[in-house]
Amino acid sequence: MIALVLTTLFTVILFLCFKEFSKREINTHQAITFNYLTASSLAIILYNNPILTNEIITANWLYPTITLGVLFVIMFNVMAITTQKLGISVASMASKMSLIIPVSATLLFQKNIDFSFTNGLGIAMALTAVYLTFKKEKENSYPITIAVILFFGAGILDLGLNYIQDSYLKNEDDFRSFIVVVFFIAFLAGLLRIIYLKQKIQLKNIIAGIILGIPNYLSIYFVLEALDQLGGIIVFPVLNIGVVLLSSVLSFIIYKEYLSKLNWLGITLASISIILILVL
Repeated sequence: MIALVLTTLFTVILFLCFKEFSKREINTHQAITFNYLTASSLAIILYNNPILTNEIITANWLYPTITLGVLFVIMFNVMAITTQKLGISVASMASKMSLIIPVSATLLFQKNIDFSFTNGLGIAMALTAVYLTFKKEKENSYPITIAVILFFGAGILDLGLNYIQDSYLKNEDDFRSFIVVVFFIAFLAGLLRIIYLKQKIQLKNIIAGIILGIPNYLSIYFVLEALDQLGGIIVFPVLNIGVVLLSSVLSFIIYKEYLSKLNWLGITLASISIILILVL
């Protein structure tokens, strides 16, 4: 249970970091780029066995992982923009409720899983929850479209992760190597964009990236620990509900982000819908 609490906290810290970046004039893309170098380095340092380059080059999961790494850095930038422009509560809802996309695909297309009325009700409730949470009483100065992109993009990212894990990663060594590679590919993709735009890399952005990379890696490390201890049937509903609720409360307390009654209703429906989809 401790691992589950820790992965929830570290995930919420990511949103808080993005919010602080905008206040402190940090170049978010540069910070995200070096965040992935930090996360990849931590994965290597904390991994007991040596990383064998020859095995990685010949691994059958390498090419889909390259695609996934590029998507990682793109969606992390989208999550940062959503957090900074629309608020932590909207960003956390969009990124965590996107879980309904891979779950719906699993329920609909895997023959050995029954699609029940309860599952369907949960999906419908989740979509309603997303709408209610995104809806603001005042017009946003920034288009809500970015949150919709985050919702679908994060869902596609989850689908990709599930596909690679189910199809290619056969043991713990494969999974550990995959984590190192996907983070490093994300770093390279981000670095190429910096070079293409001819941006000057600043020390403060590198430091911000290191600060961001630590909770990013730890959130993944502890979710793996929680899955091993409790199983996905408990971890995923509690994690997603916990992140949405805690990030919404902290955004209200720390940044005075206003949430209407409709927004709180959406958050409540989100909590119920995740339970209906994943538990019942």
